[in-house]
Parts: sequence; structure tokens; C-alpha cells
Amino acid sequence: MSRTEKQVLEELSDEQRALLKRVLEIERAKLHITAYDATDDLIAAVKEILP
Repeated sequence: MSRTEKQVLEELSDEQRALLKRVLEIERAKLHITAYDATDDLIAAVKEILP
């Protein structure tokens, strides 16, 4: 039986949740700025999470 979305989210670590939240914020921002390149922001978000 496959896991539900809720189960997957509940199993994430705090760091993974923080990264997911940041990625979603960046994606949401891209919807408002069509010419926006999120690559640098995504890399910065990952670097914030990883030591």
C-alpha cells in the first residue's frame, strides 16, 4: 500500500521541512514574476540547510 502525502510530510526531518517550505515559497514567487530565474535562490536555500 502506498503512503499518503500526509504520511510522507510527517516523516520529513525539520531540515527537510524547512527546505520544502523555502522551495514552495520560491515557486510561488515565480508565479508572480514570469521572467524570474530561481536557480540562485534554490542553491542558496540548499546551502542554508546543508552544513
